[in-house]
Amino acid sequence: MPDEKSLVRRAKQNDKDAMEELFRFSYPVLLGALVRIIGDVSVAEDIAQEAVLRAIINLERYLPRAKFSTWLITIALNIYKNRLRTKAREVPIESAGKTDSEADSAEDLALQRLAVDEAASLLEALSPEKRQVFVLRHYYGFKYREIADAIGCPIGTVRSRLHDSVSMLEREIARRGLI
Repeated sequence: MPDEKSLVRRAKQNDKDAMEELFRFSYPVLLGALVRIIGDVSVAEDIAQEAVLRAIINLERYLPRAKFSTWLITIALNIYKNRLRTKAREVPIESAGKTDSEADSAEDLALQRLAVDEAASLLEALSPEKRQVFVLRHYYGFKYREIADAIGCPIGTVRSRLHDSVSMLEREIARRGLI
């Protein structure tokens, strides 16, 4: 990917190619994070699309303090929080990330699905706040500051939620006899 700052600068000057390239590289990160945090692919896609539209409309507001994808995820998480608030319920985790390859045997596919379902089930045991911190840190390698910026809380809260989520997952894994 070309220099992100250069792409952002060009996109702010209405360079359609730069804007397209910026979103082409950022969208998979955004969607992947949302699928893991929300657990429902169609809801994640809806929120990702809405976040992209808001980002395009508000591109002038973006300041390169963090990665562009972090800014997109921040927008998306705010959209998700607003949806949760208005619906007053959590979206359930479903089997996200399943792939059906014709080259795989039925047994391999069953084992893959079992592993994906088990991982999704484990993540479902976490509260939405702890799940998003865990996913951003362990699936995407975000730094504590990036997570704090993305979800709008202090670094200490990020560390606490991460520590709690790991402890909870360890207990749940032991309870299920998965170790």
